Amino acid sequence: MSALELERRLLGVLDGLYRGLGEAAPRAGEDAAAVALYEASRAVGEAALAWRERLGDEPAAPLAAIVETFEAAAGMDSSGRLALAVATSLVGPRVLVSLRDAREEPAHDPLDEPARAASARASDAVVAAIWRCARAAEGLAGDAGGAEGFARLARRLEDDGYGESFR
Repeated sequence: MSALELERRLLGVLDGLYRGLGEAAPRAGEDAAAVALYEASRAVGEAALAWRERLGDEPAAPLAAIVETFEAAAGMDSSGRLALAVATSLVGPRVLVSLRDAREEPAHDPLDEPARAASARASDAVVAAIWRCARAAEGLAGDAGGAEGFARLARRLEDDGYGESFR
C-alpha cells in the first residue's frame, strides 16, 4: 500500500468516527450523552477536514464498520450511554492504534512528515473526543446500555478483523 493509499484509508477511519459520533448524538436520550457525542464529533471532524483539505479533492469513504458500530449502539440503547462506551473503550482506542501504527511502523512507503503531523493532530482530536465522552459517561447513572450489548459489538469488530485497529 502506498503512503497516499494509507493516508486515504486513515482518513476513512477518521471520517467513520466523525460520522458515527455525529449520527449517534441526536439519537441519545440523555442530554449529557448527546452533547458529548456532538462535541466529540466536532473535534474529530475538524481533524478530518484538515486532513481532507491536505489530500485534495478525492474523498475518502467513512469506514463502514465504525459507522455501523455506532448505529448498532444507538439502536441497542436510546440513552446514549452505550454510544459513549463505544467511543471511549471500543472504537476510539482502535482509531488511535491505527493512527499510531501508521506513524511508527516501518513500511515500504512510509508516511512523509506532513502526513505524520496530520496523523498526530488526528490522534490528539481522538484523545480529546474520548476524554469528552468519558467525562459525560461518569455523570450518567446506568450500565452503558448493558455489558452484553457492548460485548456483542466488540465481538462483531473482532470477527470483521478489527480486533486491535482499523488497518
